[in-house]
Amino acid sequence: MCPDFYNNNFSVTSYMGFLDALIDEAEDVKELRDASILCNRLGSDKEVAKLIKKMNIDLVPSPMIYRHVKLHIHNHRNDMWIKYPAQVYRTFFRTRWTFFAFVGAIAALFIGALQAHYTIYQPKI
Repeated sequence: MCPDFYNNNFSVTSYMGFLDALIDEAEDVKELRDASILCNRLGSDKEVAKLIKKMNIDLVPSPMIYRHVKLHIHNHRNDMWIKYPAQVYRTFFRTRWTFFAFVGAIAALFIGALQAHYTIYQPKI
């Protein structure tokens, strides 16, 4: 796209620049593929990441086109109600078995508390 053209809104180059900002390595391509944002027909995610990097050489994007998208991403990332539960989930529940163990421990504590309550306050017959 030519920056001297009067009717140029830089939408294609801005989109490519936005994708370049999102994709740094093959793991980023995998996350975008899992979210159904990208469709990889090149074979490996590493090839897609390399292709995006190659295509963005000497592009002239407009930084204002995707400003609101970047702002929403930034606000979503810094939202306290999303950030901390996600961090706890990534730290403590890496596999489903740790989640099941946590639920089992909570159930055992609840049943133990019920048993203690009915031991102390026995129902009158």
